[in-house]
Amino acid sequence: MSAATEKEFSMKTTVAKLFVSALLGIMLSSALFATDYRYTKIDVPNGTLTALRAINARGDIVGYYLDAGGVGHDFLLRNGVYTNIDYPGGAGTVRAMNAAGDIVGVLDDADGGHGFLFRDGKLTKIDFPGASFTRAFGINNTGDITGQYTTQSGAVFGFILRDGTFHKIHVRGTDLTSGYGAEDNGRVTVGDIVLSADSSTRGFVVNKGVVQLLDPPGTIFPCSHARGINERGDIAGAFGIVHNPDECHGPQHGFVFRQGEYDTIDPPGSLDTFVFGINDDGVVVGVLTDKHGNVHGFKATPND
Repeated sequence: MSAATEKEFSMKTTVAKLFVSALLGIMLSSALFATDYRYTKIDVPNGTLTALRAINARGDIVGYYLDAGGVGHDFLLRNGVYTNIDYPGGAGTVRAMNAAGDIVGVLDDADGGHGFLFRDGKLTKIDFPGASFTRAFGINNTGDITGQYTTQSGAVFGFILRDGTFHKIHVRGTDLTSGYGAEDNGRVTVGDIVLSADSSTRGFVVNKGVVQLLDPPGTIFPCSHARGINERGDIAGAFGIVHNPDECHGPQHGFVFRQGEYDTIDPPGSLDTFVFGINDDGVVVGVLTDKHGNVHGFKATPND
């Protein structure tokens, strides 16, 4: 998939302003929102590991599993039926799906690493112009694709691909920016950054060029990840309660940020939870690790 031009997103907030806003308490609220969720564990039959990546408006789910022989497969779960997803021309990893059933992800083939769009059985590679590596992480219902690319010099930026045109996503004062999702109008995006000042990983939301960082309740050293947004503006992801940047790679808790407050997503018995996707009804999917070290997919459905 090609692009005609590149336009940098208008993100005028500097890192200095972000730190000032934190000190003045203008960051996103850390209040806890007590939504009641119904949790469902989801395991592919005869699989040894299952991870759920996305759920669309119809309730279809895509994810990844290891079979009894240790071979990995992507799958679609629709109306209770599991179907393997096979990609022509390479080994794909699913990352997101929209209401039409269009799938995006990461493809490794003889030419290197690409993003991909899988639609109606046809796979299209996604390569940011001039990049050495491209990854597609999200797709909304209007077909806008979000992701990340690596330049020839090794810099990492996010992007949104809209109507055939790539738009760079970069937050100033960061070592890395990734785009993970966008509302259908494309004006509100979410993703992750790594701040240059302290190497912290932060989930972020950009609304009309204004950047806000996500700081779920209980965090000590900043560690959060934004992985999806729905049409209500609910943001889903994960966070860790850590003391330094290295610990941010350890056990996590899921979250949903909505109406200025946070729900913590921790299925019963989970020692490590990561939320990857959310649909317009607020249903989230992800992966958990139980006390025995087993990895399961899960779905959390709000009861309100």
